[in-house]
Amino acid sequence: MKSVYFVRHSIRDFTNREERLAPLTSEGLMLARRLQPFFADKKISNIYSSPYLRAVQTIEPTAEWLGKTVIIEDDLRERAVGKWCDNFSEFSTNQWNDFNFKLANGESLNEVQQRILPIYNEIIKKNEANIIISGHGTALSALFNELLDGKFGLAEFNKMKMPDIYCAEYKFDSLTKFEHIGRPF
Repeated sequence: MKSVYFVRHSIRDFTNREERLAPLTSEGLMLARRLQPFFADKKISNIYSSPYLRAVQTIEPTAEWLGKTVIIEDDLRERAVGKWCDNFSEFSTNQWNDFNFKLANGESLNEVQQRILPIYNEIIKKNEANIIISGHGTALSALFNELLDGKFGLAEFNKMKMPDIYCAEYKFDSLTKFEHIGRPF
C-alpha cells in the first residue's frame, strides 16, 4: 500500500501576474510551514512539484524538514489560461461545463488531463512508497476528475482551499481510496 499526498499550493500573491514566478504571500508562506507536522509520520520517500514558484514555496518547508529534495516536473504545471482573465469564476465554469473550452493561447481541461496524466502515471510506477505532489487547483482537479471517473467536478474544485491536501491510496498500482484531508491545522 502506498499513499500519494496532493498539496494544492498556499495563498498566491495575485499582484504578480507572471504565472510561473508568482510567489506566495507572507500568510501563504506561514501556512506552508504549518503543513510540516502533518507529514512527520507519513514515511515520505519523494516530493514532486510543479515548477511554478508558489507550488515550490508551498512544499519547500516540508521537504527541508524531512530532508528531501523537491523533484520538479514541468508537466505538473498549472493550466495555461492564455490571457489574464478578470472573471475567473465565469471562465472556470465554462471550462468545467465544456472540457474543450479554452481562451486563445490557453489550455482546455482535456489538454491539461492529457498532459498531467502521463507524468502522474510515471511517478506512480517508479515510487513504491508514499510521496507528495505539490501543484495547482485546476491541474490537480483535472487529474482528480480523471482518476475518479468524473466524480470530481466544478463543485469540488470551488471548495479547494490554499493550501489543501488530498490523499490517494494505492494497492498494487490500483486506486483503492481517495479522500480530502483538508488543512491539517
